[in-house]
Amino acid sequence: MRDEMKRGRSQVLWRYTPGALFRYNESGGWSTTTEIMQKDSAPLSGALLHAVRAALERWNAIGPTAYPDPALQPAKYVVGEPHYVIYDLWPLVFTCRACGRVHYYGDLATLNAKNARLGCTACKGSDQLRQIPYGYVHECGRIDTLFVPRCTIDSRHPVELVNKGGFQESFWRCQTCRKRLGGGSRAGLGLRSCECGRKRLKRGVPLEDSRTFYSQNITLVEVQPSVLEKWHGHPRFGDLLLGAALRIAPYQKDHLATLATRKPGTDELSPELAATRELLVKGGMSAERAESIVRQGAKAGGADAWAAYDAALAPFRGQTAFVDWSASQRTMEYVFVRDESTVGAIGLDQLAAEARAADDPITAERYDREARLGRDLGLAKLSVVQALPVLLGAIGYTRYFSSPTDAADADAGGARVELRPFPSKSKQIPIFVARNTTEALLYEMDPWRLAAFLEVNTKTKVPHEATASEVALRAWLLQQGQRLVHRGESHLVPESWEIEEGLNAEEGSALLFGVVHTISHILKATAHRYVGIDADSLAEYLFPAHGAGLLYVSAMVEFTLGGIDSVFCANLAQWLGSARDYAGRCSFDPVCSHDGGACHACLYPKFGCAHFNRTVSRAFLFGGEARGFSRRIEGFWMPAIAAATEALRKRAT
Repeated sequence: MRDEMKRGRSQVLWRYTPGALFRYNESGGWSTTTEIMQKDSAPLSGALLHAVRAALERWNAIGPTAYPDPALQPAKYVVGEPHYVIYDLWPLVFTCRACGRVHYYGDLATLNAKNARLGCTACKGSDQLRQIPYGYVHECGRIDTLFVPRCTIDSRHPVELVNKGGFQESFWRCQTCRKRLGGGSRAGLGLRSCECGRKRLKRGVPLEDSRTFYSQNITLVEVQPSVLEKWHGHPRFGDLLLGAALRIAPYQKDHLATLATRKPGTDELSPELAATRELLVKGGMSAERAESIVRQGAKAGGADAWAAYDAALAPFRGQTAFVDWSASQRTMEYVFVRDESTVGAIGLDQLAAEARAADDPITAERYDREARLGRDLGLAKLSVVQALPVLLGAIGYTRYFSSPTDAADADAGGARVELRPFPSKSKQIPIFVARNTTEALLYEMDPWRLAAFLEVNTKTKVPHEATASEVALRAWLLQQGQRLVHRGESHLVPESWEIEEGLNAEEGSALLFGVVHTISHILKATAHRYVGIDADSLAEYLFPAHGAGLLYVSAMVEFTLGGIDSVFCANLAQWLGSARDYAGRCSFDPVCSHDGGACHACLYPKFGCAHFNRTVSRAFLFGGEARGFSRRIEGFWMPAIAAATEALRKRAT
């Protein structure tokens, strides 16, 4: 049975990549994907290359017998959109609906040759065979069918499956002797060692269990090519990004589009001043006089934008010189999402201003009230992003465990989970991508409160020069979170591969990451519980170095367009108001609070966390114990942090 099955691109990347196990049309026979044909194939390059390499590092998957290093061997990879899916019937172990006899076939060719109509060889009933819904999986990535034992008295006796609804509870039985076959009651449908050489048993699971297959995907905010082309090779692109991230006074949103063509140190007029000159000439003024007036105004107003950038950034060059900002992909994405007009980010302050302009003070006051509620939670700015361009990429798969940390938590033996690449006939590892435009919530945290949170919990004194302005404070926070700029994450409990690279726990950056990450999970959970947006339909994308994050509607979920937009414009108060209540308790308390303040009942979602639920804890918000931190954390939402925040603000004034 070999056929072609059409699915949406994002759905393919989540559920139908090679190695996946699924039911045909959700109710038919069990099948496995054998191949995906790509279209628009291209080499691995750019931001996707760096994202793939970072993901492989998290899995410790780069090596001679695993994935080649994308940075050194990009030609070993090929990127393309899924064109169509090829799948086969699997497994080939059947039981007869009528008489219960078990039938086993070694491969699909044998089944087609001997019993293409799936008839029972015992009772002769036609179309009576159905697949046995169990199999073996192993964390190395293997999946196998069941082994059907033979009767020890007479190997010719027919065997049947006694299905009790679970692998351990079910068992094999000889239909003639009526004896149970295989091991004891604890063996269930049998024990089998894995061929990977680790001397570990494969795990028997129902085929419907999600642990049979996890597609491992990465997400990128895809910056518009038209924006990047303007700045390609521009010597001042890094200054633009740094100025935008710090929010210096000369920076304006339209500089993303207009400043690329204006060279530093020239007398070139801005488009606005050039238009003013033309209007003066059309009004009857001589060209020389109009030019003189505009030039005088330009000089008085500091028309050379790059000179203004240099003056504004000069005090912070030393603090921010640790990175080439033009190569900081996450900073580029943050500025693009926040300020690029095609993305359509609209903040509460803008909505309030529009309501006042429309003579609707009641709505304006509601938006102001919601903004105050956000500030009470340490969220300085909230925006709805109406057209977020997202690239979803499938890089491989795992079995039984969905993240590198799950095996160590669940298995005392510390079994290593392997990320397996998708097979290919061209000697290139395929990476399947899908591009979509969706909506999102953008939250930006109060830098004063973040600085106070660091000062109280790390005993690192915020210097007086850092409190001179909010720009200075943002520069200081970037310096404290250097690892966040370079790697996009920092953790209190490093993995073994991180320790091997010399990445030991760094308290300052890990605390910053922890509070940004925890806020994201709180908003994600409350969107499901109180607003009506399913938590599984939301995914996160963090800009932790800049104290910001996105919650976006994942493209794999249908009919959610407009959900975040409508909630943002009409029901944001309930969403924000429920966040503090939800974060304050867990159904497993006090055990959860004493064991790190995060578990699957409160802050660990099943899907949508790109960081595998690491460095998340309610202790970051309410105080308490967090794994990897030797002292009690003073929570971001607690009065001590609020008081420290006000003290920093007074120092600034």
